[in-house]
Amino acid sequence: MFDGMSPRRKSLKSNKIAEASKEGGIDALPDELFQHILSLLSADEAVKTYVLSRGWRHLWKSTAILRIAVADAKRWKSPEEFNRFVNHLVLFRGSSLLRVFDLEFSSCREKDETDDDSDGDESDDDSDDDETDDDSNPFQCVMMWVMYALICQVQVLKIHSFNETYIEIDGGMPLVSQHLTNIELSGIVLNERFLNFSSCPALKELYFTKTCCFDFVKKILSQSVQCLHIFYCQFSEDHRTHIYAPSLTALFPEGFVGRTPFLERMPSLVEASVRPYEDCDDWCDSECVLLGGLSKAKSLKLIAGPKIFIFRSDLRWCPLFSKLKSLLLNEWCLASNFWALACILEHSPVLRKLTHEISKVKFIS
Repeated sequence: MFDGMSPRRKSLKSNKIAEASKEGGIDALPDELFQHILSLLSADEAVKTYVLSRGWRHLWKSTAILRIAVADAKRWKSPEEFNRFVNHLVLFRGSSLLRVFDLEFSSCREKDETDDDSDGDESDDDSDDDETDDDSNPFQCVMMWVMYALICQVQVLKIHSFNETYIEIDGGMPLVSQHLTNIELSGIVLNERFLNFSSCPALKELYFTKTCCFDFVKKILSQSVQCLHIFYCQFSEDHRTHIYAPSLTALFPEGFVGRTPFLERMPSLVEASVRPYEDCDDWCDSECVLLGGLSKAKSLKLIAGPKIFIFRSDLRWCPLFSKLKSLLLNEWCLASNFWALACILEHSPVLRKLTHEISKVKFIS
């Protein structure tokens, strides 16, 4: 009565507000916000959002970030259940474009105690043997899922395993993608003798971390990658893995064990940090393994324990560090009356900053 509006007009306005409220709420959120929310969820959580409202029924299919995790041991009753879920997920999702494909493994839920108690029966043992097949391997479909992600033009591919996992890669099927820019692998045993990324011309960053195993890998090849991280990985004791990446600007092989990888020419290298694992006893008496590939770096860190010989053996064929301006070394270079240090300085004509790292104390000259 105070707003000068007639009862009829008030009634019409109330009806409009009621209709608007029905269309409002979660359905009123913009699609961009929908997609952002979905990108924060794991795939099984994202699929469940279809029950929230009619507008959300199919949104999970178009999210550009797909996170598939077996991190929660209580979530999956068996490897078979996990495999079925992911296979159905990619089937219903179709070929919607992907920006990130993140695959994370730990373990599936263990059997109940009642099941464990019955393991002593021969009949149960026989049935367990019958059930043991390829479907019990939760990682058997990894390459199929990776190929699916490539079809969806994925840009960032991540595969993480909390336990060392054997993933078999078909040697006749190198990764082929015009869109892939970043690959992150951790805890993976690589079964490919030749990691060939030459069919991924947009690839810029490669991360191998947390016990990735290169026992079978003889060569890593990429003409486009610019940044390569190898953290705490296992190389073969029987052969050297060759790394051919001529476009590299940043290289970080640290904490590795096994035979030191052979670095081929890297003319664009700007920064590198090399730190073998403290128990690494590798050396070579016939050629320069590391320093030849590092010779064009502008900033270089060479860290090793006192018993590691690979740097000192390389210095017998010491290259000219024609662009090196910043160098960090630790105690390994002080042995034999500073012979190693003197050799590097003699071959570094434009060096401006030298840092000696002794234990946890740094002296800068």
